[in-house]
Amino acid sequence: MVDLRAFSTTARRLTVRHRRVLGALLAALAVLVLVETLSPATPSLQAVVMTARDVRSGTTLAGSDLTVQQVPRGLVPSGAASALGEVLGRVVAGPMRAGETVTDRRLLGRSLLSGYPPGLVATPVRIRDAAVVDLLQVGDEISVYAAGRDASYADLVVERVPVVTLPQVDDQAQQGGLVVLAVTAQQAAALAEASATAPLSVALLR
Repeated sequence: MVDLRAFSTTARRLTVRHRRVLGALLAALAVLVLVETLSPATPSLQAVVMTARDVRSGTTLAGSDLTVQQVPRGLVPSGAASALGEVLGRVVAGPMRAGETVTDRRLLGRSLLSGYPPGLVATPVRIRDAAVVDLLQVGDEISVYAAGRDASYADLVVERVPVVTLPQVDDQAQQGGLVVLAVTAQQAAALAEASATAPLSVALLR
């Protein structure tokens, strides 16, 4: 049978002999508990696709335009892309700065040309007068003109092409308005060439 009195005496002696060590261990344990209690919880992270550099309106996104970063889940906006495959080859609806999160509202939809004849492409065009763009509606047919060198005339670039969407971008008032048109590949090339050298304007057809 265990002699409880002897055991108790031995325990007291050990406690007195090692009280400094035991005190230090208890103090360290208290500090660890306090740190654990006060430390903020590690935020849950989520992968999001961001622009790796500034991209212009109408840019078809490539791998060099994008990066994937881990962001606290609470800071991720709705509709954010989480993998490069979700946005590669998609067209940017408006200009984006480096470091912006790529969301569904920053891209042109995949089904913009649903119901249109085959062979057409959706092409964003920047129109000089944003007030004129505000008058347009999806489905309108317009003709696009490029200003001549001396501004005394305008060249017809494309005629009777439909408006498929009117993206809303923050700098619209300063840099004109953005219109997305359903055009042939040849017309898209003509619009790109014209917009690189002259301001564009439109005429609404009824």
